Amino acid sequence: MNLKKMWKKVAVTALSLTIAVSGFGAIGSKATVYAAEAGIAQKYESLFEGDKIINVNVTIADDDWESILASPLDKDYKKVTVDVDGNVLSNVGFSTKGNLTLKAVASMTDSDRYSFRLKFDKYNKEQTLLGLDKMVLNNSYADPSFLREYLHYEALRSIGLDAPLTVFTNLYINGELYGFYVGVEAIDDSYMERNYGEDYNDGVLYDTDEKSYLQYEEDGDYETLTYELGTEDDKASLKNFISVLNDMPAGEKGNIEDVLDVDSALKYIAGNAVLGNYDSYNGDKGHNYMLYGDADGKFSVLPWDFNMSFNGYSGGGGGAGRNAAAAGTATTTTTSTATTTSTTTAATNTNATTALVDVPVMGISMDSVPMIGNLLEVPEYKAKYLTYVNELVDYLGGIEDRITELADIIRPSVTADPTKFYTVEQFESNVAYSATGDAAGGMQGGGAMEGMTPPDDAGMTPPTMPDGTAGARPDNAGTATGSASNATATDAAAGNGTATGQAAAGQGPGQGAGQGQGGQGMGSMAAGSLMTFALNRLASLQEQLGLAVTPLPSTTAPVTAAGAISVLLNGSKVSFDKQEPVNQSGRVLVPLRGIFEAFGAEVKWDAATKKITAVKDDRTVTLTIGSTTAYVNGTAVTLDVPASVVNGRTLVPVRFISEGLDMDAAWDAATATVKITSKA
Repeated sequence: MNLKKMWKKVAVTALSLTIAVSGFGAIGSKATVYAAEAGIAQKYESLFEGDKIINVNVTIADDDWESILASPLDKDYKKVTVDVDGNVLSNVGFSTKGNLTLKAVASMTDSDRYSFRLKFDKYNKEQTLLGLDKMVLNNSYADPSFLREYLHYEALRSIGLDAPLTVFTNLYINGELYGFYVGVEAIDDSYMERNYGEDYNDGVLYDTDEKSYLQYEEDGDYETLTYELGTEDDKASLKNFISVLNDMPAGEKGNIEDVLDVDSALKYIAGNAVLGNYDSYNGDKGHNYMLYGDADGKFSVLPWDFNMSFNGYSGGGGGAGRNAAAAGTATTTTTSTATTTSTTTAATNTNATTALVDVPVMGISMDSVPMIGNLLEVPEYKAKYLTYVNELVDYLGGIEDRITELADIIRPSVTADPTKFYTVEQFESNVAYSATGDAAGGMQGGGAMEGMTPPDDAGMTPPTMPDGTAGARPDNAGTATGSASNATATDAAAGNGTATGQAAAGQGPGQGAGQGQGGQGMGSMAAGSLMTFALNRLASLQEQLGLAVTPLPSTTAPVTAAGAISVLLNGSKVSFDKQEPVNQSGRVLVPLRGIFEAFGAEVKWDAATKKITAVKDDRTVTLTIGSTTAYVNGTAVTLDVPASVVNGRTLVPVRFISEGLDMDAAWDAATATVKITSKA
């Protein structure tokens, strides 16, 4: 045993004795708890303690920096000097990091905002930053909130999973502010020692590429699982683990506990399911986790890479159609409690907001991911999994205040960030709740979140758990961020207004929800509102688990500067009970019941499809909550703003309804009045 390891062993023994004598006086430091059990407390933990922003200043030769920017995909390390929150080290390795995200940023014409690695022992194996050998700086690709990764790791730590530590970071390159990043403790030697003790190197750590589903392969080399560190054994222990996992008798443990720390797997799976993270083993990509096998060949699941959590990626893409095709089954209702579950038929999820906890996958079938499917068939493991789900729901119970608290801390740095992918307005929209929903779920789909409040204004029995459908994304600053319009400003509030924001639901160029800022420009896509998803997800989970449902915030879309909006029908003012008309993204929406009663139209509500049908004379108008496609006598019409739920009332676009029922609608900006008249 070398001197470094010997000293650490003495230190952790002393720390264990201190805890025993003090009666857990150090409670609250998770690292201390680890040290008492197996891991070794590290000085660098102080860098990550508390909600704070640290400064990282990288001093790099101009030629080396230009080389990185010219060939980012090479991920070549360059020798730099770095100052991390006042701790200065020279001869540090600095490089770009990532795979798909790295390629996406490299393809942009107006951004070099890469994620980076700092390897403190790259050129001097004895050098660390207070014991930390490697740290990554993540660029919050696809996440305008900058909070998804930070919150997901925090949630996992709250249920006792060995998750990497995180800290907000202002990155400077040669003294100039480069951007606001999320610093993450890399899963490397120092992480392993902190969590698994000084003998961690007797085991072996594997990283996962896409399609690491852990399905058994006869004579397979499992090429998507790659060696990272530890004692190589030609994947013998890994192959044994995968074989035992796939050989579990239906509903029985078999020998799985000999080769897997089941709790680590269940916590990881529960975190992805509760927090809507399908860019993971729970989704079609089958990656973003690591596997550590100890000296006895028993593996633990290590969590990694959560920038697309909270519905940033919908796990399969293409919405419900593709998901249904992938899974091959129809959605059913499944009931869970803290310890039991009842499922009558196979089920699939097509929306992260209302995804069933009993089926914690999207874009892939349970049978295709044995570490989920096989484990959850065992009643004891299913009960443990649901316990972790409940603990995470408890965490979500405080998510509104937590998002607001963190947003207040990072807002100045987000504003000052010169390379951020998204606008400050998009940041504000991401950390605010919208009762009218959010269609921008992120790459390859990301169903809308139109709110859990039932449209009881329709006067019929509504659905209590609506599935997400595509809808326009509101901008809390009052500018339009949904579909673009070509009409003039004078007609704006009546339904033909011009869009003053980006012309896309996602506001990020390239893939996913839509394009903005010009093709391959800054940011490839923007996930929808973090706050909206989190609160709607909480309500969905509470209902599934038979818990009291937390009411959603009551918000109203911005109205015109003149104040309240009036609606006149053939010169007579239309009265609306409890909810007045609102101007959302330059379109006036009015309560469904009031407007249809004024028109004398017959209204029907289909709870299963959330479809509204209005019939008046020879006209039939059909529209669906959250959808931008409506129909007049069977002919499809694209809406700039869909029917939405606001303050518990279903609101519909007044111009479309009026013209669909063969009436004229005009907007009087001076008096903030919509004037509807019957055609002669």
